[in-house]
Amino acid sequence: MNRFEDAIARELSTRLEARTRSVRALARWAAAVLPPGALVADGVALVIERLGEGDPDALAAEVMAEAPSRFGRNWESGPAH
Repeated sequence: MNRFEDAIARELSTRLEARTRSVRALARWAAAVLPPGALVADGVALVIERLGEGDPDALAAEVMAEAPSRFGRNWESGPAH
């Protein structure tokens, strides 16, 4: 993760009840779709808006399926290190 993704993930982790891996996936997705110059708050707002009342873990699986090359082949499998 880069620093921008990490900052979004830290902020999301205080707002969502989700697996760490899901929070990181949502942060990576948000950082990738935001325009250059966007702020961390923009990334958090984007995730919260798309999430609505849904399940963060399900949304993470959805965004990973939309762009699997962004996450790598081992993103979902195995223990987090």
